Amino acid sequence: MSKIVLTGSSGLLGGAFQAILSDIDLTHLNRDRLNTANEQTLIESIRSSRPDVIINCAAATNVEGAEQNPGDDAAANTRLPGVLAQACKDADALLVHFSSTGCYGDWKTDPYVETDEPQPTTVHHRNKIDGETAIARSGCRHVIVRTGWLYGGAPALAKNFVWKRLLEARDKTDMTSDASQRGNPTYVGSLARQVMKIIDSGETGIFNVVAHGVASRFEYVSAIVEAAGLSCKVSPGPAFARLAKVSPNEGAVNVRLQALGIDIMPVWNESLTMYVQGLLQSQAWQALGNEATERASSDR
Repeated sequence: MSKIVLTGSSGLLGGAFQAILSDIDLTHLNRDRLNTANEQTLIESIRSSRPDVIINCAAATNVEGAEQNPGDDAAANTRLPGVLAQACKDADALLVHFSSTGCYGDWKTDPYVETDEPQPTTVHHRNKIDGETAIARSGCRHVIVRTGWLYGGAPALAKNFVWKRLLEARDKTDMTSDASQRGNPTYVGSLARQVMKIIDSGETGIFNVVAHGVASRFEYVSAIVEAAGLSCKVSPGPAFARLAKVSPNEGAVNVRLQALGIDIMPVWNESLTMYVQGLLQSQAWQALGNEATERASSDR
């Protein structure tokens, strides 16, 4: 490939692609240029970039908010993918788009595979499936990645789940976490590398791309605290009340990747441990330790 257009580069997933594509001719389409109110202008803008691949990391991710403002969610998760797909069709480019394992719904207890029928239970996941449908109808070459429970990035990211749990566990002796919902905690750096391997393979269609192994939220949070060596005790708790009826089972298996022999995703807790260790060595964590030391000294 010679030219990639990346949307949503300021987000968690977009940042992971920027990190591994530093030597690629990369064009960024930021939020202010992704206005679906004028679809033709957006298509012309993309066409003028002459991309070989568009990696669409732009998305609305507020599952709860989608129940109250479905139109905003649909603009990002249904209409935008459709416009990007049409632009890719016109430019004979490949579209890589990210969907969710939550789209499978709540009708199995085992992890979902790519041939399972999506039966989404929330507005957000219905919009995601509508976006997938719009891409398929466009006739463009595409890779649709169903993933979920993503983590990674710098501590300062607003939605850094792991960092927030570390801060919580650092200041508490006990905490609880949902033992009922299950999924695949997946590091965004691993996801980005796997997607590039799919692109290089020339394969198209729908792929589950998640870390190996399914965990409950309780097991996920427990692993974060354990990897950090914190003394906080994590106990299993009930599901918290939600406006969106999210499926308790968002687990999946990378069946297509395995069949093609290109599955390089790690086991979920191994990559999580490495990420947590990196956070503990970050300046942000070290600064917290220095603040605690200064407070202890001033109290003497």
